[in-house]
Amino acid sequence: VRYCLFHVNIYSLTNRCETPAAPSLPDYAFGEKLGAGSYGIVYKARLVSSIQSRPSSAAYSPPSTASPTFYAMKCINHKALTKTTEDLLINQIKLLKQIKHENIVEMHDFRWDENYIYIVMEYCAGGDMSTFIRSRQQLTEARARPFVQQIAKVLKLLNEKGISHMDLKPENIILTSSDRPILKVADFGVAKHIEKQGSQSIRGTLTHMAPEILSSSPYNNRVDLWSVGALLFECLFGRPPFSFKTVNELIDQIKSNIPIEISNDARISPECRLLLENLLQRDPNKRISFPDLFLHPFISNDLSP
Repeated sequence: VRYCLFHVNIYSLTNRCETPAAPSLPDYAFGEKLGAGSYGIVYKARLVSSIQSRPSSAAYSPPSTASPTFYAMKCINHKALTKTTEDLLINQIKLLKQIKHENIVEMHDFRWDENYIYIVMEYCAGGDMSTFIRSRQQLTEARARPFVQQIAKVLKLLNEKGISHMDLKPENIILTSSDRPILKVADFGVAKHIEKQGSQSIRGTLTHMAPEILSSSPYNNRVDLWSVGALLFECLFGRPPFSFKTVNELIDQIKSNIPIEISNDARISPECRLLLENLLQRDPNKRISFPDLFLHPFISNDLSP
């Protein structure tokens, strides 16, 4: 199982500080390591006792009989945080306190000690969607469709709250199991509220980044719609829309005006092809709108309010 710590891809913080003591919390038993980032580790953890004393936490609610058996414990090294990564951490915690949805990874609690910040997250046993796709090379339309429908439900909630995720990609989508999985969107570190005048900050991952983010013009929340198109493309064809050997090559393709090509031989339905073409419009003004996405026949029969 792989969990991705929110991160800034272009910086490596591995050697910023001495290795601190191993992370531990008195109320939790730490198990296997689920993943590691440049400034933290994620463990599978189990709550072993009721909480007697702890730092105050606005996110905390006492465990109930319905509490999960296992959690994903993100252990973030204080000393490895830069101002930028600290801001991303605070941003993610604030947003996860605001948004609750069956298809968003839940934050149960967060704590801290002299060495670490601990974020207690929902544990999902199915790994991330990237691993799921790679293990099958590509997904059938029938397999991919429920995933996109579930992502659309998350986008509906985020759109209502004026939030853009800004980094939708298979690595940031966790699955509850490998057999008939439920999808959970994760990693809200670079998510933001985009004002009416738009934004020009560059954030996200290049392979799934909307072209307008690299332009000199302000962009709006339709950047997430492009990312959904890139994600659906990767589900169906086993790779992102762009093929490249270097980062500069990738950037050139993102900035190009050449339409994204969908093979005539692709084994997909007309409604799936139409949705892909409408999501992967380079011009955001020609891209499908959020209301039209939610009403699209590929999406709408599974989109609840």
